[in-house]
Amino acid sequence: MDTQIKKQIKVLAIYQIIGGLLGIGITIWVMFRGESILTQQVLRISLFAAGLYVFSILCGRMLFRNVQRGLMLSIINQVLQVVYFTFGAYGFQYVSGLRIGLGFDMIGSWTFKFRIALSSFQFDLGADTGQKFIGVNLIALFLIFWIEKMQEKVRQKAIR
Repeated sequence: MDTQIKKQIKVLAIYQIIGGLLGIGITIWVMFRGESILTQQVLRISLFAAGLYVFSILCGRMLFRNVQRGLMLSIINQVLQVVYFTFGAYGFQYVSGLRIGLGFDMIGSWTFKFRIALSSFQFDLGADTGQKFIGVNLIALFLIFWIEKMQEKVRQKAIR
């Protein structure tokens, strides 16, 4: 494998590891800063978020051990981050790293929104927020295409 591909894989690995660590840190900080009551539901959702952030960390680590498997897991990690939404009582948003998002707020009129966020997580199930929003994380979308290009280069090097 040439040095350019190795550098790109290293950058992706570090990005995913830092994103996961940042997400776990923010989740712990939000849980224990005293503004919310720790219920079983809050703990379950926080464990789900932590699981996704641990998955991001494992994707980064796998890139150092088994590049092909690491790239496949990295695509899965990024696919989970591409679309985020909130429709009434249901919502999902997962970001491990950085999000530059474009979306539409559909309350009243269709309003175009631009959003930037660091590692964040939101999961709504049964709690009517009154929001209707859908967005696309452009960073995750870019990373999926970039990872696919790296996969092709790695496959070509393996064939030779």
